Amino acid sequence: AEFGPAIVIFICFIMTPLIDISAIPVRYFIAQGVLSETAQKLSLAESRTEAAEIASGGSWKGLLDKCGVQVHAKPLKLVVCGKSESDKITLEPGEAVPVAYLPNGSKSPCVYSMELTVDADIPPLYHGTSGLPGFTSPITMKLSSRSNWENLSRDPATRKYFINE
Repeated sequence: AEFGPAIVIFICFIMTPLIDISAIPVRYFIAQGVLSETAQKLSLAESRTEAAEIASGGSWKGLLDKCGVQVHAKPLKLVVCGKSESDKITLEPGEAVPVAYLPNGSKSPCVYSMELTVDADIPPLYHGTSGLPGFTSPITMKLSSRSNWENLSRDPATRKYFINE
């Protein structure tokens, strides 16, 4: 007779919250994996304009939405690292890479990386609109992924580097 109420309390107050919050790490790893794959796709684009179009496209956001993760993407950035540690610059979309940082520039060889950053709302399995983050409402995390830019060639027609187009 004493065992029944103990099982009910155990299931309601211990097991159900543990199962509820166990979805957060799974959704986090799914979001990080999708973000890493998207950053890799961005770095394989022919030009930065094409990479920005891929980043603003909804295919990867739709996949995360199906997994229960809401993302709010920030602008795609290009991070350029020169020879020394002080030669690091971050460029917003539309900004051209300075001549000194191009592959034949004075600060080369440089490493070019596409950085995708999002704010992700990762909810537990059963969630509401307000309450304790992680138990009844989503946890907001800043996720970021970076991948090295692959195309360092020039456009044959304009002779401009694809990284500046």
